[in-house]
Amino acid sequence: MSALARWFHAQGATVAGYDRTSTALTQALESEGIEVSYKGDVAALPAALQADISSGQNDRWTIVWTPAIPRDFALITALTEAGFNLHKRAEILGELSRERPLLAVAGTHGKTTTSTLLAHLLAHASLPVEAFLGGIALGQGSNLLLAGKGHPRPWMVAEADEFDRSFLTLHPQYAAITSIDADHLDIYGTHASMLAAFAAFAGQVKPGGLLLHADTASAISEAAVETLSHSTYGALPAGASMEALGLAAAYSTVDRNPTPSSTTGLAQFTLHLQGHPPMLVQWNMPGAHNAANATAAAHLAVCAGMSPAAIPAALAAFPGVARRFEIKHHQGQKAIIDDYAHHPREIEGAIAAARLAFPNQPITGVFQPHLFSRTQDFMESFARALSALDACILLPIYPARELPIPGVDAQGIGEKMVGCPVECPPESRFLDVLEKMDPTVLLFMGAGDLNQWIEPAWDRMNPAKTTPTINTP
Repeated sequence: MSALARWFHAQGATVAGYDRTSTALTQALESEGIEVSYKGDVAALPAALQADISSGQNDRWTIVWTPAIPRDFALITALTEAGFNLHKRAEILGELSRERPLLAVAGTHGKTTTSTLLAHLLAHASLPVEAFLGGIALGQGSNLLLAGKGHPRPWMVAEADEFDRSFLTLHPQYAAITSIDADHLDIYGTHASMLAAFAAFAGQVKPGGLLLHADTASAISEAAVETLSHSTYGALPAGASMEALGLAAAYSTVDRNPTPSSTTGLAQFTLHLQGHPPMLVQWNMPGAHNAANATAAAHLAVCAGMSPAAIPAALAAFPGVARRFEIKHHQGQKAIIDDYAHHPREIEGAIAAARLAFPNQPITGVFQPHLFSRTQDFMESFARALSALDACILLPIYPARELPIPGVDAQGIGEKMVGCPVECPPESRFLDVLEKMDPTVLLFMGAGDLNQWIEPAWDRMNPAKTTPTINTP
Protein backbone atom coordinates (compact mmCIF):
# COMPACT_ATOMS: atom_id res chain seq x y z
CA MET A 1 0.00 0.00 0.00
CA SER A 2 2.75 2.46 0.90
CA ALA A 3 4.55 1.85 -2.40
CA LEU A 4 1.35 2.74 -4.26
CA ALA A 5 0.92 5.82 -2.08
CA ARG A 6 4.45 6.91 -2.94
CA TRP A 7 3.87 6.31 -6.66
CA PHE A 8 0.72 8.44 -6.79
CA HIS A 9 2.42 11.13 -4.71
CA ALA A 10 5.30 11.17 -7.21
CA GLN A 11 2.76 11.75 -10.00
CA GLY A 12 1.54 14.90 -8.23
CA ALA A 13 -1.66 13.52 -6.71
CA THR A 14 -2.94 14.48 -3.27
CA VAL A 15 -2.41 11.33 -1.22
CA ALA A 16 -3.60 10.45 2.27
CA GLY A 17 -4.05 7.18 4.10
CA TYR A 18 -4.95 5.32 7.26
CA ASP A 19 -2.98 2.86 9.37
CA ARG A 20 -3.73 1.41 12.78
CA THR A 21 -0.48 2.48 14.43
CA SER A 22 2.40 4.84 13.79
CA THR A 23 5.49 3.05 12.52
CA ALA A 24 8.82 4.00 10.99
CA LEU A 25 7.22 3.46 7.58
CA THR A 26 4.18 5.67 8.18
CA GLN A 27 6.45 8.32 9.68
CA ALA A 28 8.58 8.17 6.53
CA LEU A 29 5.45 8.68 4.41
CA GLU A 30 4.51 11.70 6.50
CA SER A 31 8.00 13.16 6.10
CA GLU A 32 7.58 12.78 2.32
CA GLY A 33 4.38 14.88 2.40
CA ILE A 34 1.74 12.14 2.58
CA GLU A 35 -0.94 12.66 5.21
CA VAL A 36 -1.45 9.62 7.47
CA SER A 37 -4.30 9.22 9.96
CA TYR A 38 -4.44 6.74 12.82
CA LYS A 39 -8.17 7.23 13.46
CA GLY A 40 -10.52 5.24 11.27
CA ASP A 41 -13.28 7.83 10.92
CA VAL A 42 -14.39 10.45 8.41
CA ALA A 43 -13.27 13.31 10.65
CA ALA A 44 -9.67 12.19 10.21
CA LEU A 45 -9.80 12.37 6.39
CA PRO A 46 -8.23 15.27 4.46
CA ALA A 47 -10.43 18.36 4.49
CA ALA A 48 -10.87 18.29 0.71
CA LEU A 49 -12.14 14.71 0.82
CA GLN A 50 -14.48 15.50 3.69
CA ALA A 51 -15.89 18.39 1.65
CA ASP A 52 -16.45 16.10 -1.34
CA ILE A 53 -18.23 13.58 0.87
CA SER A 54 -20.52 16.33 2.17
CA SER A 55 -21.27 17.67 -1.32
CA GLY A 56 -21.74 14.25 -2.89
CA GLN A 57 -18.84 14.70 -5.32
CA ASN A 58 -17.20 11.30 -5.43
CA ASP A 59 -15.40 11.21 -8.78
CA ARG A 60 -12.20 13.10 -7.90
CA TRP A 61 -10.66 10.48 -5.62
CA THR A 62 -9.31 6.99 -6.09
CA ILE A 63 -9.92 4.97 -2.92
CA VAL A 64 -7.56 2.02 -2.51
CA TRP A 65 -7.82 -0.59 0.24
CA THR A 66 -6.10 -3.79 1.20
CA PRO A 67 -8.13 -6.85 2.23
CA ALA A 68 -6.01 -6.90 5.39
CA ILE A 69 -8.54 -4.27 6.48
CA PRO A 70 -12.00 -5.85 7.03
CA ARG A 71 -14.70 -4.70 4.64
CA ASP A 72 -16.93 -3.65 7.56
CA PHE A 73 -14.29 -1.24 8.89
CA ALA A 74 -16.01 2.05 9.77
CA LEU A 75 -14.04 4.23 7.35
CA ILE A 76 -14.61 1.85 4.43
CA THR A 77 -18.33 1.73 5.25
CA ALA A 78 -18.53 5.52 5.33
CA LEU A 79 -16.82 5.91 1.95
CA THR A 80 -18.97 3.21 0.38
CA GLU A 81 -22.16 4.81 1.66
CA ALA A 82 -20.97 8.14 0.24
CA GLY A 83 -20.90 6.56 -3.22
CA PHE A 84 -17.15 6.16 -3.70
CA ASN A 85 -15.84 3.21 -5.67
CA LEU A 86 -13.28 1.25 -3.66
CA HIS A 87 -10.44 -0.53 -5.44
CA LYS A 88 -8.29 -3.32 -4.05
CA ARG A 89 -4.56 -2.69 -4.08
CA ALA A 90 -4.13 -5.51 -6.59
CA GLU A 91 -6.62 -3.90 -8.99
CA ILE A 92 -4.54 -0.71 -9.07
CA LEU A 93 -1.35 -2.67 -9.67
CA GLY A 94 -3.15 -4.48 -12.47
CA GLU A 95 -4.18 -1.19 -14.06
CA LEU A 96 -0.68 0.27 -13.82
CA SER A 97 0.85 -2.86 -15.33
CA ARG A 98 -1.38 -2.61 -18.40
CA GLU A 99 0.75 0.35 -19.51
CA ARG A 100 4.12 -1.29 -18.80
CA PRO A 101 5.83 -4.63 -19.48
CA LEU A 102 5.51 -6.52 -16.18
CA LEU A 103 8.05 -8.70 -14.37
CA ALA A 104 6.22 -10.42 -11.50
CA VAL A 105 7.36 -12.66 -8.67
CA ALA A 106 4.86 -14.93 -6.92
CA GLY A 107 5.27 -17.47 -4.14
CA THR A 108 4.29 -18.18 -0.58
CA HIS A 109 7.77 -17.04 0.44
CA GLY A 110 10.78 -15.54 -1.28
CA LYS A 111 8.89 -13.06 -3.43
CA THR A 112 9.97 -9.90 -1.57
CA THR A 113 13.67 -10.74 -1.68
CA THR A 114 13.48 -11.98 -5.28
CA SER A 115 11.56 -8.96 -6.58
CA THR A 116 13.87 -6.55 -4.74
CA LEU A 117 16.89 -8.37 -6.17
CA LEU A 118 15.36 -8.13 -9.64
CA ALA A 119 14.75 -4.40 -9.33
CA HIS A 120 18.30 -3.93 -8.05
CA LEU A 121 19.77 -5.88 -10.96
CA LEU A 122 17.88 -3.86 -13.58
CA ALA A 123 18.76 -0.56 -11.93
CA HIS A 124 22.41 -1.63 -11.65
CA ALA A 125 22.36 -2.37 -15.38
CA SER A 126 20.83 1.09 -16.08
CA LEU A 127 17.67 -0.46 -17.48
CA PRO A 128 14.52 1.62 -16.88
CA VAL A 129 12.50 0.06 -14.05
CA GLU A 130 9.67 0.94 -11.70
CA ALA A 131 9.32 -1.44 -8.75
CA PHE A 132 6.51 -1.92 -6.24
CA LEU A 133 8.05 -3.97 -3.45
CA GLY A 134 6.77 -5.69 -0.33
CA GLY A 135 9.78 -4.66 1.75
CA ILE A 136 12.13 -1.73 2.14
CA ALA A 137 15.12 -1.97 -0.21
CA LEU A 138 18.03 -0.94 2.00
CA GLY A 139 19.85 0.70 -0.88
CA GLN A 140 16.99 3.10 -1.57
CA GLY A 141 15.34 3.24 1.85
CA SER A 142 12.02 2.75 0.09
CA ASN A 143 9.68 0.10 -1.30
CA LEU A 144 9.21 2.10 -4.50
CA LEU A 145 11.78 2.46 -7.26
CA LEU A 146 11.03 5.06 -9.95
CA ALA A 147 12.47 5.02 -13.45
CA GLY A 148 12.71 8.78 -13.73
CA LYS A 149 11.50 10.98 -16.54
CA GLY A 150 12.03 10.08 -20.17
CA HIS A 151 10.99 6.42 -19.83
CA PRO A 152 7.34 6.12 -20.94
CA ARG A 153 7.34 2.30 -20.73
CA PRO A 154 9.86 1.12 -18.15
CA TRP A 155 9.91 -2.44 -16.90
CA MET A 156 7.55 -2.79 -13.95
CA VAL A 157 8.61 -5.14 -11.14
CA ALA A 158 5.91 -6.23 -8.71
CA GLU A 159 5.16 -8.90 -6.18
CA ALA A 160 2.28 -11.10 -7.28
CA ASP A 161 0.55 -11.60 -3.93
CA GLU A 162 -1.49 -14.76 -3.48
CA PHE A 163 -3.42 -13.41 -0.49
CA ASP A 164 -7.08 -12.98 -1.44
CA ARG A 165 -6.13 -14.16 -4.97
CA SER A 166 -4.75 -10.68 -5.64
CA PHE A 167 -2.27 -11.91 -8.26
CA LEU A 168 -5.08 -12.81 -10.65
CA THR A 169 -5.27 -9.13 -11.64
CA LEU A 170 -1.81 -9.38 -13.24
CA HIS A 171 -0.76 -10.58 -16.71
CA PRO A 172 3.05 -10.53 -16.66
CA GLN A 173 5.38 -10.71 -19.64
CA TYR A 174 7.77 -12.71 -17.44
CA ALA A 175 7.12 -14.21 -14.01
CA ALA A 176 8.71 -16.51 -11.47
CA ILE A 177 6.95 -18.65 -8.87
CA THR A 178 9.30 -19.31 -5.97
CA SER A 179 7.26 -21.60 -3.70
CA ILE A 180 3.75 -22.97 -3.18
CA ASP A 181 3.69 -24.29 0.37
CA ALA A 182 0.28 -24.30 2.02
CA ASP A 183 -0.57 -20.88 3.46
CA HIS A 184 -3.49 -18.46 3.75
CA LEU A 185 -5.82 -21.38 4.37
CA ASP A 186 -8.21 -18.90 5.99
CA ILE A 187 -8.71 -17.62 2.41
CA TYR A 188 -8.33 -20.79 0.34
CA GLY A 189 -9.61 -23.48 2.67
CA THR A 190 -7.34 -26.17 1.22
CA HIS A 191 -3.88 -26.41 -0.28
CA ALA A 192 -5.45 -27.76 -3.49
CA SER A 193 -7.54 -24.61 -3.84
CA MET A 194 -4.43 -22.49 -3.38
CA LEU A 195 -2.56 -24.52 -6.01
CA ALA A 196 -5.43 -23.95 -8.45
CA ALA A 197 -5.07 -20.19 -7.94
CA PHE A 198 -1.32 -20.34 -8.57
CA ALA A 199 -1.96 -22.39 -11.71
CA ALA A 200 -4.46 -19.78 -12.89
CA PHE A 201 -1.87 -17.04 -12.32
CA ALA A 202 0.76 -19.08 -14.18
CA GLY A 203 -1.66 -19.34 -17.10
CA GLN A 204 -1.83 -15.54 -17.32
CA VAL A 205 1.91 -15.16 -17.98
CA LYS A 206 2.75 -14.42 -21.60
CA PRO A 207 3.89 -17.50 -23.61
CA GLY A 208 7.51 -18.38 -22.92
CA GLY A 209 7.73 -16.17 -19.86
CA LEU A 210 7.02 -18.54 -16.96
CA LEU A 211 9.82 -19.62 -14.59
CA LEU A 212 9.04 -22.16 -11.87
CA HIS A 213 11.15 -23.33 -8.96
CA ALA A 214 11.83 -27.04 -9.45
CA ASP A 215 9.94 -27.81 -6.23
CA THR A 216 6.77 -26.18 -7.60
CA ALA A 217 6.71 -27.27 -11.23
CA SER A 218 4.89 -30.60 -11.05
CA ALA A 219 2.24 -29.44 -8.56
CA ILE A 220 1.40 -26.31 -10.57
CA SER A 221 1.32 -28.24 -13.85
CA GLU A 222 -1.05 -30.82 -12.34
CA ALA A 223 -3.37 -28.09 -11.04
CA ALA A 224 -3.45 -26.19 -14.36
CA VAL A 225 -6.42 -26.42 -16.68
CA GLU A 226 -4.17 -26.28 -19.75
CA THR A 227 -0.58 -27.37 -20.34
CA LEU A 228 1.86 -24.74 -19.07
CA SER A 229 5.00 -23.95 -21.03
CA HIS A 230 7.67 -23.12 -18.46
CA SER A 231 11.34 -23.16 -17.51
CA THR A 232 12.68 -24.27 -14.14
CA TYR A 233 15.35 -23.14 -11.69
CA GLY A 234 16.64 -24.05 -8.25
CA ALA A 235 19.62 -24.34 -5.91
CA LEU A 236 21.71 -27.51 -5.78
CA PRO A 237 24.24 -28.78 -3.26
CA ALA A 238 27.72 -28.91 -4.73
CA GLY A 239 28.16 -32.00 -6.92
CA ALA A 240 24.42 -32.58 -7.46
CA SER A 241 23.06 -33.10 -10.95
CA MET A 242 21.10 -30.35 -12.68
CA GLU A 243 19.49 -32.87 -15.01
CA ALA A 244 18.35 -35.08 -12.12
CA LEU A 245 16.16 -32.25 -10.82
CA GLY A 246 15.10 -31.02 -14.24
CA LEU A 247 16.62 -27.55 -13.94
CA ALA A 248 16.53 -26.33 -17.50
CA ALA A 249 16.83 -22.54 -17.35
CA ALA A 250 19.01 -21.58 -14.42
CA TYR A 251 20.41 -22.97 -11.22
CA SER A 252 22.89 -22.21 -8.49
CA THR A 253 25.45 -24.53 -6.93
CA VAL A 254 25.68 -23.88 -3.21
CA ASP A 255 28.77 -24.82 -1.24
CA ARG A 256 27.49 -26.38 1.98
CA ASN A 257 30.83 -25.68 3.69
CA PRO A 258 31.75 -22.17 2.55
CA THR A 259 34.56 -20.09 3.96
CA PRO A 260 33.30 -18.91 7.37
CA SER A 261 31.70 -15.47 7.35
CA SER A 262 33.95 -14.42 10.20
CA THR A 263 36.88 -14.72 7.79
CA THR A 264 35.50 -13.39 4.52
CA GLY A 265 32.33 -11.58 5.52
CA LEU A 266 30.66 -13.03 2.43
CA ALA A 267 28.56 -16.00 1.37
CA GLN A 268 29.10 -17.52 -2.06
CA PHE A 269 27.50 -19.67 -4.73
CA THR A 270 28.01 -20.44 -8.40
CA LEU A 271 25.36 -19.15 -10.79
CA HIS A 272 24.55 -21.15 -13.93
CA LEU A 273 22.41 -19.53 -16.63
CA GLN A 274 21.52 -21.54 -19.69
CA GLY A 275 23.89 -20.78 -22.57
CA HIS A 276 26.41 -18.90 -20.41
CA PRO A 277 29.54 -19.94 -18.47
CA PRO A 278 29.24 -20.46 -14.67
CA MET A 279 29.73 -17.33 -12.57
CA LEU A 280 30.99 -17.17 -8.97
CA VAL A 281 28.88 -14.89 -6.78
CA GLN A 282 30.13 -13.54 -3.47
CA TRP A 283 27.59 -11.46 -1.59
CA ASN A 284 25.94 -10.57 1.71
CA MET A 285 23.01 -13.02 1.69
CA PRO A 286 23.80 -16.47 3.17
CA GLY A 287 21.64 -19.53 2.65
CA ALA A 288 20.60 -21.80 -0.20
CA HIS A 289 17.17 -20.14 -0.31
CA ASN A 290 18.77 -16.77 -1.02
CA ALA A 291 20.95 -18.31 -3.73
CA ALA A 292 17.76 -19.64 -5.33
CA ASN A 293 16.10 -16.22 -5.06
CA ALA A 294 19.11 -14.63 -6.77
CA THR A 295 18.99 -17.28 -9.51
CA ALA A 296 15.35 -16.47 -10.33
CA ALA A 297 16.06 -12.73 -10.28
CA ALA A 298 19.09 -13.19 -12.55
CA HIS A 299 17.07 -15.21 -15.10
CA LEU A 300 14.31 -12.58 -15.24
CA ALA A 301 16.86 -9.75 -15.45
CA VAL A 302 18.49 -11.39 -18.47
CA CYS A 303 15.04 -11.77 -20.05
CA ALA A 304 14.63 -8.01 -19.57
CA GLY A 305 17.90 -7.27 -21.34
CA MET A 306 20.64 -7.37 -18.70
CA SER A 307 24.03 -8.77 -19.68
CA PRO A 308 24.73 -11.96 -17.68
CA ALA A 309 28.35 -10.93 -17.23
CA ALA A 310 27.24 -7.95 -15.15
CA ILE A 311 25.24 -10.02 -12.66
CA PRO A 312 27.96 -11.13 -10.16
CA ALA A 313 29.12 -7.57 -9.53
CA ALA A 314 25.52 -6.38 -9.22
CA LEU A 315 24.68 -9.10 -6.68
CA ALA A 316 27.86 -8.30 -4.73
CA ALA A 317 26.58 -4.72 -4.44
CA PHE A 318 23.11 -5.74 -3.21
CA PRO A 319 22.62 -4.14 0.23
CA GLY A 320 19.68 -6.32 1.23
CA VAL A 321 16.04 -5.88 2.24
CA ALA A 322 14.76 -4.68 5.59
CA ARG A 323 13.68 -7.56 7.81
CA ARG A 324 14.94 -10.19 5.36
CA PHE A 325 17.90 -11.63 7.24
CA GLU A 326 18.89 -8.08 8.13
CA ILE A 327 21.77 -8.06 10.58
CA LYS A 328 20.87 -5.15 12.82
CA HIS A 329 23.82 -5.44 15.21
CA HIS A 330 27.08 -7.37 15.20
CA GLN A 331 29.79 -6.68 17.72
CA GLY A 332 32.36 -9.24 18.71
CA GLN A 333 30.62 -12.60 19.00
CA LYS A 334 27.18 -11.11 19.64
CA ALA A 335 24.67 -10.31 16.93
CA ILE A 336 20.98 -9.64 16.30
CA ILE A 337 19.30 -10.64 13.03
CA ASP A 338 15.83 -9.46 11.99
CA ASP A 339 13.90 -11.74 9.63
CA TYR A 340 10.31 -11.66 8.37
CA ALA A 341 9.99 -15.47 8.53
CA HIS A 342 6.43 -16.36 9.54
CA HIS A 343 5.93 -19.71 7.79
CA PRO A 344 7.63 -22.98 8.84
CA ARG A 345 9.62 -23.20 5.60
CA GLU A 346 10.82 -19.62 6.02
CA ILE A 347 11.89 -20.36 9.59
CA GLU A 348 13.91 -23.36 8.38
CA GLY A 349 15.67 -21.16 5.82
CA ALA A 350 16.38 -18.36 8.30
CA ILE A 351 17.89 -20.73 10.88
CA ALA A 352 20.03 -22.45 8.23
CA ALA A 353 21.27 -19.07 6.99
CA ALA A 354 22.12 -18.01 10.55
CA ARG A 355 24.22 -21.14 11.02
CA LEU A 356 26.09 -20.37 7.80
CA ALA A 357 26.66 -16.74 8.75
CA PHE A 358 27.68 -17.51 12.34
CA PRO A 359 29.25 -20.98 12.32
CA ASN A 360 29.90 -22.76 15.61
CA GLN A 361 27.87 -20.23 17.58
CA PRO A 362 24.60 -21.00 19.41
CA ILE A 363 21.51 -19.51 17.76
CA THR A 364 18.70 -18.28 20.00
CA GLY A 365 15.41 -17.55 18.25
CA VAL A 366 12.63 -15.13 19.12
CA PHE A 367 9.48 -16.06 17.24
CA GLN A 368 6.19 -14.17 17.18
CA PRO A 369 3.49 -16.25 15.45
CA HIS A 370 1.46 -14.25 12.93
CA LEU A 371 -2.31 -14.87 12.88
CA PHE A 372 -4.28 -17.30 15.02
CA SER A 373 -5.44 -19.20 11.92
CA ARG A 374 -1.90 -19.74 10.61
CA THR A 375 -0.73 -20.85 14.06
CA GLN A 376 -3.59 -23.35 14.23
CA ASP A 377 -2.89 -24.67 10.72
CA PHE A 378 0.88 -25.12 11.23
CA MET A 379 1.31 -25.80 14.95
CA GLU A 380 3.26 -29.04 14.39
CA SER A 381 5.33 -27.61 11.53
CA PHE A 382 6.30 -24.52 13.53
CA ALA A 383 7.41 -26.73 16.42
CA ARG A 384 9.57 -28.91 14.13
CA ALA A 385 11.21 -25.92 12.44
CA LEU A 386 11.92 -24.06 15.69
CA SER A 387 13.37 -27.17 17.32
CA ALA A 388 16.47 -26.64 15.14
CA LEU A 389 17.40 -23.67 17.37
CA ASP A 390 19.69 -23.90 20.39
CA ALA A 391 17.16 -21.95 22.48
CA CYS A 392 13.88 -20.19 21.75
CA ILE A 393 11.56 -17.52 23.11
CA LEU A 394 7.97 -17.55 21.84
CA LEU A 395 6.09 -14.26 22.04
CA PRO A 396 2.29 -14.07 22.06
CA ILE A 397 0.53 -14.36 18.69
CA TYR A 398 0.30 -11.17 16.63
CA PRO A 399 -3.41 -11.14 15.66
CA ALA A 400 -3.32 -8.66 12.74
CA ARG A 401 -6.83 -8.80 11.28
CA GLU A 402 -8.06 -11.77 13.34
CA LEU A 403 -9.90 -12.43 16.58
CA PRO A 404 -8.47 -15.06 18.96
CA ILE A 405 -9.23 -18.74 18.39
CA PRO A 406 -9.89 -20.59 21.66
CA GLY A 407 -7.05 -22.94 22.56
CA VAL A 408 -4.61 -21.51 19.99
CA ASP A 409 -1.58 -19.76 21.49
CA ALA A 410 2.21 -19.64 21.34
CA GLN A 411 2.49 -22.05 24.26
CA GLY A 412 0.94 -24.72 22.05
CA ILE A 413 3.96 -24.50 19.76
CA GLY A 414 6.40 -24.63 22.65
CA GLU A 415 4.79 -27.75 24.10
CA LYS A 416 5.47 -29.60 20.84
CA MET A 417 9.11 -28.55 20.44
CA VAL A 418 11.78 -31.18 21.03
CA GLY A 419 15.44 -30.81 22.04
CA CYS A 420 15.37 -27.02 22.32
CA PRO A 421 14.87 -25.08 25.57
CA VAL A 422 11.87 -22.78 25.12
CA GLU A 423 10.26 -19.97 27.10
CA CYS A 424 6.81 -18.45 26.44
CA PRO A 425 6.74 -15.23 28.48
CA PRO A 426 4.23 -12.38 28.24
CA GLU A 427 5.72 -9.39 26.45
CA SER A 428 6.13 -7.62 29.81
CA ARG A 429 8.69 -10.26 30.86
CA PHE A 430 10.43 -10.76 27.52
CA LEU A 431 13.56 -8.74 28.29
CA ASP A 432 14.04 -10.36 31.68
CA VAL A 433 13.81 -13.85 30.15
CA LEU A 434 16.19 -12.81 27.37
CA GLU A 435 18.76 -11.50 29.82
CA LYS A 436 18.61 -14.75 31.79
CA MET A 437 19.22 -16.76 28.59
CA ASP A 438 22.28 -14.61 27.76
CA PRO A 439 22.16 -15.25 23.98
CA THR A 440 25.09 -14.89 21.62
CA VAL A 441 23.35 -14.74 18.23
CA LEU A 442 19.70 -13.68 18.49
CA LEU A 443 17.42 -14.33 15.50
CA PHE A 444 14.11 -12.44 15.49
CA MET A 445 11.47 -14.10 13.28
CA GLY A 446 7.93 -12.98 12.50
CA ALA A 447 5.74 -10.70 10.38
CA GLY A 448 4.26 -8.70 13.25
CA ASP A 449 5.72 -5.95 15.42
CA LEU A 450 8.41 -7.92 17.25
CA ASN A 451 11.16 -5.81 15.68
CA GLN A 452 10.24 -3.12 18.23
CA TRP A 453 12.15 -5.27 20.74
CA ILE A 454 15.44 -5.30 18.82
CA GLU A 455 17.03 -2.20 20.34
CA PRO A 456 15.96 -3.00 23.93
CA ALA A 457 17.22 -6.57 23.41
CA TRP A 458 20.60 -5.33 22.20
CA ASP A 459 20.88 -3.15 25.31
CA ARG A 460 20.22 -6.20 27.51
CA MET A 461 22.77 -8.26 25.58
CA ASN A 462 25.36 -5.50 26.09
CA PRO A 463 24.89 -4.17 29.61
CA ALA A 464 28.07 -2.12 29.35
CA LYS A 465 26.16 0.08 26.85
CA THR A 466 29.08 0.30 24.48
CA THR A 467 28.27 1.84 21.12
CA PRO A 468 27.47 -1.08 18.77
CA THR A 469 28.76 -1.45 15.28
CA ILE A 470 26.69 -2.82 12.43
CA ASN A 471 28.38 -5.35 10.22
CA THR A 472 26.42 -7.31 7.64
CA PRO A 473 28.17 -10.64 6.84
